[in-house]
Amino acid sequence: MEIRLILFELLFVLYINCGLCESTLYSAKLVHRFSDEAKAHHSARVSRNGAEIADRVGAADAWPKRRSLDYYRRLLSSDMQRQKLKLNPQFQFLYPSRGSVTLPLGDDFGWLHYMWIDMGTPKVSFLVALDAGSDLLWVPCNCVQCAPLSSSHYSSLDKDLSEYNPSDSSTSKSLSCSHPLCEFGLNCEDPKQQCPYTVNYASDDTSTSGVLVEDVLHLVSGRTNASNMSVRAPVFIGCGSKQTGGYLNGVAPDGLMGLGRGEISVPSRLAKAGLIPNSFSLCFTEDDSGRLFFGDQGIAGEQTTSFLSSDRKNLTYIVGVDSCCIGSSCLEHTNFEALVDSGTSFTFLPGQVYDRVAKEFNGQVNALKSDFEGYPWQYCYKSSSDGVPKIPSVTLKFATNNSFVVHDPVFVIYGTQGAAGFCLAVQPTDEAIATIGRKYYFVCSSWTHICYSAHLRVYFHALVPQNLEIPVMHEFSKNK
Repeated sequence: MEIRLILFELLFVLYINCGLCESTLYSAKLVHRFSDEAKAHHSARVSRNGAEIADRVGAADAWPKRRSLDYYRRLLSSDMQRQKLKLNPQFQFLYPSRGSVTLPLGDDFGWLHYMWIDMGTPKVSFLVALDAGSDLLWVPCNCVQCAPLSSSHYSSLDKDLSEYNPSDSSTSKSLSCSHPLCEFGLNCEDPKQQCPYTVNYASDDTSTSGVLVEDVLHLVSGRTNASNMSVRAPVFIGCGSKQTGGYLNGVAPDGLMGLGRGEISVPSRLAKAGLIPNSFSLCFTEDDSGRLFFGDQGIAGEQTTSFLSSDRKNLTYIVGVDSCCIGSSCLEHTNFEALVDSGTSFTFLPGQVYDRVAKEFNGQVNALKSDFEGYPWQYCYKSSSDGVPKIPSVTLKFATNNSFVVHDPVFVIYGTQGAAGFCLAVQPTDEAIATIGRKYYFVCSSWTHICYSAHLRVYFHALVPQNLEIPVMHEFSKNK
């Protein structure tokens, strides 16, 4: 419990050792703000300074009686004022100093979305993948086993990627094994040694490992009265010296920014520091371009549904779907839990739910079912001379009587003569939890909720797992 204290003397203990000098001890006396001694001190100040002080801090006869209703009311009022000071974010929203634009880099980079960020002092640029399904921001660092960083390995790059070196940054600090966020601290021989980390991902044998450091992430304020203000935010970084699996074969060669709900993620650190509200938005348009804004809270009138609580240490964005509808036909026994994940391109449904959804979709679509060589999707169709026919919508219904409508649940296959066919952008999974990938939503995130509308914009309000909302998309600003 926090106790308010008045300091009559300087509040510190200082030992001075200067060769031949004698050690000197300074002490301080701490007094409760509503004690008799504080009241006497207050009365003396009023006597010396007159009515001005009495008007500003109150008269002595108005001093609250200990343990009275007024006594507790004043303490609570003071607490509330302090909470406002702590919780009021400095900025409406922030975005990386290199811009808020996300980049779809295609097959070279595993079909994920990326963005340029600047870290350290002096600043160094990194092209990181964006992943709402994990927490850690990591980059290649003091490499033992990393992906190639030369642009010659990637057809979509015109410059080399970077490797982080903590010793080159004047703002870099190591995290010790005794730090509260050091997950593997108990395995350390010495609590003072640098904190190791290992993160294993869902893809086969894909991981990153190294040590944790703290450094600054360079951001820009989006607040109207703080236009273009630069912000250097301290964040935790995985100094990834060893990567495996997909991270050696084109996926996230220059690192990955986890946007999850764990304490170590960038959104969590920014919110805990009081820089932004507990939210962020990651939005993708139909042409696959996107934007990332930390602190974006969406727009008024959004529908919401709750995130489900999780006992797992790495909290994720999981929602409960009550049922699925194809067009106007709502299907029984199609309830499931789903992870909303920007790092997954397509949507995966548990086997039995997938069968019901796919068969109903197949019965409603007016096109000839077909196979396309090299495509693993089971429900693909040939386009007619008129192009792609009218596609039935897919609707996810939540317990809050809100609905998430996917108006175009397919992807088109193009040949030399234009659209050759299309496939239902859903796959079955053996997992108990489904995954809603980017094809089914343009993510905007805000952390107690996901926000949704006809345009499928998702916000993750996720520091405290409460509500999920998905609103209509904002227009993207051209100058950010």
